[in-house]
Amino acid sequence: MVALVRKKVDAPFRSSNCINPSLLLEKGLLSLDGENSKKEHLQKLVALPASAEYKTAFNRWFDLTGDDSRFQQAAFTLKNRLLIGMNGNAGLETGCCLSRNYGMPYIPGSSVKGVVRNWANSNLKAFSDDIEELLGTDDSEQPSRISGIVTFHDAWWIPKDGGKPFVLDVVTTHHQAYYNGSQDKPSDTDSPIPNHLLAVQGSFLFVLEGEPEALQTCQRMLEEALEHNGIGAKTAAGYGYMSQSQTLIDQKKSELIRLEEEVKFAAMTKEERDIFSIRSELNAQIEENKPDSSGLLREQIKNAIENGKSWDDKDKLALQDLVRQCVRFWDPKKKNKKLKDLINKVDCI
Repeated sequence: MVALVRKKVDAPFRSSNCINPSLLLEKGLLSLDGENSKKEHLQKLVALPASAEYKTAFNRWFDLTGDDSRFQQAAFTLKNRLLIGMNGNAGLETGCCLSRNYGMPYIPGSSVKGVVRNWANSNLKAFSDDIEELLGTDDSEQPSRISGIVTFHDAWWIPKDGGKPFVLDVVTTHHQAYYNGSQDKPSDTDSPIPNHLLAVQGSFLFVLEGEPEALQTCQRMLEEALEHNGIGAKTAAGYGYMSQSQTLIDQKKSELIRLEEEVKFAAMTKEERDIFSIRSELNAQIEENKPDSSGLLREQIKNAIENGKSWDDKDKLALQDLVRQCVRFWDPKKKNKKLKDLINKVDCI
């Protein structure tokens, strides 16, 4: 067994409850004892969910790129698994594109742009000038090289409740001696050597930036490229193929709205919370076109009126306006005397 980490670092590292997966992958293997120690090390990574810090950062990025006049968002779900960044093998011979700050997998924007360009060059040869305008020239030696009018940002892994980004995978080398040049020909008697590595599962948020018309064109090319060509390594074995999921985008938008409302609600006074609760319930009834048949909202309003005698004037006026909205919805023909009394009570305060 070969110790890879100094003893002074060993103890605090083992006792930590908060580990960045990127740091754990690169520096966390404490000792080397053959393939088993590497496998056990990777299994620790597979068990890690997304951190709260990453979820917050993802929500910030999702909100920042939500402007349709400037950005195009799209969520794609992996049909199988993804192997990305395998060429950054380092000491473990296990590469994976992980963000330095949060340790979560991502797809570099250059890789996203590359698969779109490859698909376009194969399927849209007659529109090479238009492709160069969108994506830029591909030859780095051209003196007049242009960068293209559409920016391809890194694709972020989409966090889900209970979801984990990593899964343990294995690549088996059957002819190692032949591949490293120490044997002239491969043989059927060669022993297979399994090499465990990290693969990624789940979904990614892709973001393009530019003019709306150009974004729509690149978005369609991205859909075709990910659906039919895939991205990353081992696409010939079915890895890296994705399909678009508008449902995920809609869910994330709803989640952001809910989080914003929770933040606002937490900053409210007791009076503002009562008014907010009544308004939310009334809006739900109006949307479903179902008046307050159970009478629960009416009781809530009565309690608010009773407590409202000590409220500030602005809160009293807000409650008065809200009660009038409720009564108009519940009794448009103005025949219910009890509801008229409800208006009189709120007017009195």
